[in-house]
Amino acid sequence: MSSTIKSRLDQFIHAPQTEFTLILLILLSVVLVVVEASLEGAGFIYGLVYVSEELLTGIFIVELTIRYLVARNKRRFLRHYWLDIVAVLPLFRAFRLLRVLRMLRLLRVGILVNRNLNRISSSLAASISAQIGVFLIIGLITLVGALGIYLLEGGQNESFASLRDSLWWSFFTLISGEPIGGEPQTDAGRLITLMVVIGGLTMFAVFTGVVSAVMVQRLRTVMEVKYLELDELRNHIVICGWNRGGHLLIEELQADSELKHYPMVVVAEFTDTPEWELKGVNRSQIYFYIGDYTTIDVLESVGIYHASRAILLADSTRPRSDQDRDARTVLAALTIEKLQPGIYTCAQLLDRKNNVQLRVAGVEDVIVVDELASHLIATSARNLGAVDVLAELLTVQVGNQFYKIVLPQRWVDISFWEAARRLKEEFDTTLIAIERHSNGNRETLINPPKDQTLLSGDHLVIIARSLPKIGVPVR
Repeated sequence: MSSTIKSRLDQFIHAPQTEFTLILLILLSVVLVVVEASLEGAGFIYGLVYVSEELLTGIFIVELTIRYLVARNKRRFLRHYWLDIVAVLPLFRAFRLLRVLRMLRLLRVGILVNRNLNRISSSLAASISAQIGVFLIIGLITLVGALGIYLLEGGQNESFASLRDSLWWSFFTLISGEPIGGEPQTDAGRLITLMVVIGGLTMFAVFTGVVSAVMVQRLRTVMEVKYLELDELRNHIVICGWNRGGHLLIEELQADSELKHYPMVVVAEFTDTPEWELKGVNRSQIYFYIGDYTTIDVLESVGIYHASRAILLADSTRPRSDQDRDARTVLAALTIEKLQPGIYTCAQLLDRKNNVQLRVAGVEDVIVVDELASHLIATSARNLGAVDVLAELLTVQVGNQFYKIVLPQRWVDISFWEAARRLKEEFDTTLIAIERHSNGNRETLINPPKDQTLLSGDHLVIIARSLPKIGVPVR
């Protein structure tokens, strides 16, 4: 399969529209399983339901096949989707009782709903994602218990003579913790009863709060990370390494109106992940991964192939010399650029001498923290105070900021001065530089001559209070 077709399939299967359609189809499949059991295998309607189920099974098989084809790690795919595969195996159509396994895909509904809630509103997702998971599990236990007991006991036990009675029995048994409304006569029926009772006791523990914090956190972990293990993230930001400025970096990125919805994966050799440092950020969009980010396996696990940005911090999670920390940054940057040449990479170094390897590798920006701090101090000393100006421009949380936009096509061939005049008059924005790409090299013209001609493909660096509605922002 060509890389182009594979890329298009990957985009299709992870598109929000596809996932929403999949949610509806899974719910429809569950309804059809219940209807089929209640019709008892007779009549035209039963045949229609049977054909519809077969059609949906075919769609699910195609979906899982596409996921398998685009998955980079096939074993990880099987580990994550084995329940879904079991749920759609055509073999189980021959066994009446095993058809209830179709219900297992309700777990996939929970995962898809939670992920798409994050796209709509991260605050909404944070508040109701756990509740969605709990109610889906309650529904799954109730339906599986009702269908199981009905198929096993319906022909010989009057208490389960109808699917409706079996549903009420399963629900009441779940919430009471003991069989209510009928006693099973077969060993298999007793096993189903035990499953429902145990499920009810577990849910009771969640609702009463005895283990609510643990259970809800476990559920969210299963829904968001364990099953997905970051494979489903797209256009996310990978942060390699961690130091005392890491939480400020995340706060600044989330303060940007365009970046606040981007998932962020922080990967480092943590002893304890630093959630306690992230007090003012949206935690639902942040994932921590413990591992050595200089290795290919770890970078693949955090989805580097699908990331839009990689930020490498001078890692201080383990005691190392400055030279070793820079060496790890360089090695990680070289590996990332090799795995994902189109990604934007920004690296933090402690020594400017290590910059050469990064530039050769294609790293777009290199920041030497001590050097930058010294320049800021010297600038302030020369001007008898300029820190307030610089502090405002370097944060999106207060006042004016730097933005970079693509030059509008209608402004091609005008002068720098004319573009600056239009930006100030129409958008109250100040133009300070032109960024130009030529033969793979980037050149930044800061405060160029006023008659400097703007060319197609140029980027404009501006100072504004918010991103002006002009051109296309550079993302």
